[in-house]
Formats: sequence, C-alpha cells, structure tokens
Amino acid sequence: MSQLNASIVTLAYPTLEHEFSVSLGAVTWVGLAYMLTIVSTLVIFGRVSDMVGRKLIYVYGFIVFIVGSLLCGTAPSLTVLIASRVLQAVGGAMLQANSVAIVFLAAPRSSRAKALGLQAAAQALGLAVGPTLGGVLLGFLSWRWLFLVDVPVGLIALPAAIAFIPRSRHLAEREPLDWTGALLMVVAVSTLLGALSFGKTLGWSSPEILAGFSLCVLAGTALVVHERRDSEPLLAPSLFARVPIRFGLAGAALSYLVLFSLLLLVPYEVERGLGFGPAVAGLDLLALPLAIGATSPFAGWVALRLGGPISSMGSGVVAGCGVVLVAIAGRSTALLVLGLALAGAGIGILNTVNNTGVMAALPTEQTGVGSGLLNTTRGLGTALGLAGGGALFVGLGGSSALESTVRSAFSVSAACLAALCVIAGLLAGRAAQRTS
Repeated sequence: MSQLNASIVTLAYPTLEHEFSVSLGAVTWVGLAYMLTIVSTLVIFGRVSDMVGRKLIYVYGFIVFIVGSLLCGTAPSLTVLIASRVLQAVGGAMLQANSVAIVFLAAPRSSRAKALGLQAAAQALGLAVGPTLGGVLLGFLSWRWLFLVDVPVGLIALPAAIAFIPRSRHLAEREPLDWTGALLMVVAVSTLLGALSFGKTLGWSSPEILAGFSLCVLAGTALVVHERRDSEPLLAPSLFARVPIRFGLAGAALSYLVLFSLLLLVPYEVERGLGFGPAVAGLDLLALPLAIGATSPFAGWVALRLGGPISSMGSGVVAGCGVVLVAIAGRSTALLVLGLALAGAGIGILNTVNNTGVMAALPTEQTGVGSGLLNTTRGLGTALGLAGGGALFVGLGGSSALESTVRSAFSVSAACLAALCVIAGLLAGRAAQRTS
C-alpha cells in the first residue's frame, strides 16, 4: 500500500490541475508532501517502535493510513488533499518503519534472507502495479479512487496484522524521545529532498536550492554533534561505527539510485530517442520491477551457496551488465527488455542480501531504527536517482530534439549507472564480509 501510493498519484496530476483550477507546481505537492513526510519520519517511528512495540506502531499505522486515505478521497480542495496526504504519509511511515524489522524478527535465522526477499517482492509489486492500477482507476472511475481504494485493502490488512503478527519482544528501555535529534533529522532530510526535487525546475544554482542544500548541511552537522553528546540519542553513533551498517546503507542507496534513474530515463530513450509511444515504454519498464519481485525471494538460496560477499558483488556485476545491455540496445526492444530484466534481477538479489546483512548487524532492540534507516536510504536513493540521473541526462544533451543526441545521452548515462551498480555490489560485499 505504502509503495503503491508513492507512484500512483503522479498519473493524476493533469486531472487534479483541472479539477481544482491550480497550477501544475501546486499539484506536485500532492506527491512531494507524501514523500517528504514519510522519508523524514521513518527513523523517528523506528525508534519509538523499538521502545513501545513494533506491532503496536504497525497496527496503528494501518489505522492512520486508512483515515488519511479516506480524507484524501473526499478532499474538497487541494489544500485539504495535501494535508490529508501528510496524514496518510505518517501512517505509511509507521508501516514502513516496522515492515523489515517485523519480517526479520519473525523468520527463523536460516530463512531471514528468503523472508526479506518476499518483503522486497511486495515492494516491487507495488512499484510495478502503481501506474497500471492508477490508469485503470482514472479511466473508469475518478481520481478520488486512487486514494479510496486503500480503504477496503486496509480494512482487510488491519485485522490480519492484529491476528497474525507476533507481539514485539526484546524492546529497548523506554526513555524520553530525543526531540532535538528528531527535529534536526526532519529538517536535514526534508530540505535535502526538497532541493533535489525542485533543483531541475528552479535551477541548481538558484538561491532557493542553494539555501536548501546549505540548511541540510547545517542541520546534518548539528545532528551529528548533538547525537554524539546526547545520552539517549535518536541515532546512536555506535551504529555507524559498524562496517556492515555503514557500507550496507551506502550500497543500498546506490542501488536505489540506479533503479530510479532507469525508471526515469528509459521512457525518454524509448519515446524521444527511438520514437515509440508511451505504452511501449511502460510495457518495457515492467521488466525491471517484475524481475526484482521474481528474484528477491531466491536471494537467500543464492547467498547460502555462494556466500554473502560473492553473491553481493556478483549481483552488482549482473546488474551492471544488464544496464550495459540497456545502453547498447538501440532499436532492439528484446535486448532492452533483457537488459532491464538482468538489471532488476541483480538489484533484487543485491538489496535482499544486503538488507539481511544490515539487519543482522543491529542489536535486536534497535531493529526498528534499522528498518527505518533502510527505508530512509531507499527514499534518499530514489530522490538522488531522479535528480542526479535527470541532471546527467540533460547535461549530456538528453533534452535535444535530435533522436541521435538523445540516444547518445542515454547511452553515456546508462554506462555511468552500470559503473554505480558494480560499486554498489562492492560496498555490499564489503559489508557482507564483516557480517559473515
């Protein structure tokens, strides 16, 4: 539900622009408010969950998400819709901050990679289904059903969560929440995401964007200093002293950067570089999340036979080879789809093995924080991929009207992404070495 709602609403921007008689810039806040809220509060809810119970926060997250979805679907104005999206995102953060931790702790030690692979497959399914489901709902019903569809799904999931998810054990001692650290984290993450999101529109050297990046650096620096001095920090500095966590998070960020750069750039290549329609681009892109969903559950089997370091580095190489095929595919749709499938397979295995290693390196009473960190990393990697991949593509001539220039810009951009796949694999492999 949470992953699907991050992508489904983008299709409704033109409809919402007409419905509320507002500018496209105003409408984009429907998506941006959701992303800013969910990414900047994940670690906070993870910390709270470690103290009061992961199942408790997860179940209440469903309630908040359902209420937020209902308010979104009945919103009389754009202002109310954006405010309701913030509430919906709070519920989504309560869910995402605990999803990895709940699955990891519930599974037997020997099956944890397989369990996290299934969880990753669910996320990939939400990513793949979002645009398709959104198009169907917009075509046959109305934009309101993009949000109202969550209500019956949530009402089914809520009692299932209450009935089947085990009670949380090995909780951290209840202590006052580090509100200063929480505020600094919200400021640092939200200003970074905001600057990355609006950089292309306002210009990377504009005063607003430079101010956003500057505020992010100041808040981030203050956060590090505060957490080192605070007796009960939101993010214990000792966590980042552990190689599996530090390198694992870096590898995860790079893999998501590559994934969302491809999701952004492939449609430009297919439509502007090759002259095909958006339907062809959408069908081609399906190979990427479907391959992630299909291979993630088998990551544990791969890691068991090859070992964590080799499977991490090898999957990074496989993903890189897939991106190279995408870069040289040209007008061959079959080669493009094969490349996307290989990239998806590599990223799916890499992230599952890597996430398992990061979670295994955490103290049991801090798995909520770790789950929040992993999902925060995914959000930041997504924003970096969309902003950085787009900026590189445009800088190489991707906005040109000439098909040959667009294809050349895409090929060079894809080659850079292939190199990042290999680096992500090396980082994850380094993390797995210390875990094993």
